[in-house]
Amino acid sequence: MNKLVAFVGSPRKNGNIDTIVQEVIKGAKENNIETKIYYLNDMNIRPCQSCLYCREHDSCPLKDDMQIVYEDLKTANYLILSSPVYIHQISGLLKNLLDRFYPLTNKKHKPRFGIKKAIFIYSQAAPIPLIFNWYFRYTEKSLKAMGIVPIKRIKLMGAFTKDSIKGKPQILNKAYKVGKSLTN
Repeated sequence: MNKLVAFVGSPRKNGNIDTIVQEVIKGAKENNIETKIYYLNDMNIRPCQSCLYCREHDSCPLKDDMQIVYEDLKTANYLILSSPVYIHQISGLLKNLLDRFYPLTNKKHKPRFGIKKAIFIYSQAAPIPLIFNWYFRYTEKSLKAMGIVPIKRIKLMGAFTKDSIKGKPQILNKAYKVGKSLTN
């Protein structure tokens, strides 16, 4: 059975990002894909200490919630990496997680745990479609060396309030279809 591990990089449960992630998960579950969701704001994830322990080991010596995340990452086929845009970038919650993904590569910068197909979900207040695309591409491309390959991007624009998604059924429909398209 294939596995989807989702990371919500927004501090708001039931907000725009969480709602979109839940729709992807709903579609994936209909294909009998095992799912797990992490709310990064509820987790104890310390910043990377740049100790380079992970160059020789497939884990990190910091004893925090990343230990369980690494176990799920090893067996995941699909990932959801989601975040609102804060000051032209992903949230600190998601960035902190991505910094701790370094153990996913070996000392030759090759993926240790195979390829993970990733769905990226972003929300932004700016109603301009292309304004952050260069940053999204840069973020997504930087993860390829870790075996994280982007397959879909879902973006909510004009997210001025925590429930802006309610007025955008086409985005929720797209998210559901993305989840439904994942194969087992």
